[in-house]
Amino acid sequence: MGTENLAELETLMTSEADGRRIVLDSKDRRTPRSRTAEHISVSGSRENERNEKVTVIAFTGSHKGDFMASLTKIIDVHSHIITNLGSQAPMDKLPPWSIERSLSLMDANGISASVLSLPDSASHVKGREACQLARRINEQLADIVSEYPTRFGAMATLPALASTDGLLEEMAYALDTLKLDGVATTTSIDDVYLGDTRYDPWFEEMNRRGVTLFVHPVAAKASRPVNLGIDVSILEFMFDTTRMLTNMIFSGAKNRFSKMKIISTHGGGAIPYLMARIETLAKVFGLGKGRAPVIPGDIRGGLASFYYDLTAATSPAQLFALQQMVPVSHLLMGFDNPFMPGWTLPPAIRDMQHWNRFNDTDVSSIAHQNAESLYPALAGRMQQSKAA
Repeated sequence: MGTENLAELETLMTSEADGRRIVLDSKDRRTPRSRTAEHISVSGSRENERNEKVTVIAFTGSHKGDFMASLTKIIDVHSHIITNLGSQAPMDKLPPWSIERSLSLMDANGISASVLSLPDSASHVKGREACQLARRINEQLADIVSEYPTRFGAMATLPALASTDGLLEEMAYALDTLKLDGVATTTSIDDVYLGDTRYDPWFEEMNRRGVTLFVHPVAAKASRPVNLGIDVSILEFMFDTTRMLTNMIFSGAKNRFSKMKIISTHGGGAIPYLMARIETLAKVFGLGKGRAPVIPGDIRGGLASFYYDLTAATSPAQLFALQQMVPVSHLLMGFDNPFMPGWTLPPAIRDMQHWNRFNDTDVSSIAHQNAESLYPALAGRMQQSKAA
């Protein structure tokens, strides 16, 4: 399209003298973040159903490459380390991992910083042993952050089967002495889901502190007879996340402990797809024995109050469903390094850049700004380094 047509377009879009309105003749309703002259044409005029004269502007160009926003300065909120401490991921063979390998992967994919966690590592021993194990893991995480303060943050591992006093002591040590960036735990522990009252003492302290809580799925023991022999990360992790989110809402725990900022992984499992069904059928069948009747808006509002990382959750169907449920300010980038191999990162980043319902501001928010609000200490270290 030549400059004369661009001038005509500018005149049409700014002039009100002839009373004409502008419409976009395109199935693509994206904010025109990077359309250039060759992508725009004035394709004529017509009358609409109200007999108003309208000018039709057509946008051309490929669906993907021409409308790509830049996903830069990424903060990956879902990253792990491989250590010889505590329990390991349920895999026959653990993937290779090292700090150097992680940094190389980050640099290759525009990731400024990663937040490390080992949510389940101290959940399979009890009592004082669990506390000692959690402390060793948290000190190892703190050592990594100390060595690379602008590239890594870390979430405290909890000794889930220790006494309440022991767990709270380790949480305080991790947050106050080690200065870790938040707390990590799992969707369920021994098949008891977050939202159960036994976790209230944990949540009371986290709520008092306004902690960011990273919740990673595990496979419920009860699922083993019906898991179809499929790796638990494919289906069971999604189902456990779905149960946790539902229980947090139905039990009232999310509302009672509203100052905690809770990250649900993998795009919230099946919750975005099931939200309307849950909302409708909860009105029909209730929330379960002994629970108060559902209050209109509580389910939808409760689910919207969680944060969701987009690990393996960047397809158009997933992103569309998430946007119906949660504001863009509650979406975060996550890649699950090293359990998701390196070749999965570029497609996920491209998915985000090409999604036509994100504008430039949205992409920047999801890439790093939302995470900065959850991890102010990490954001501060990064900002200081940039200023220096």
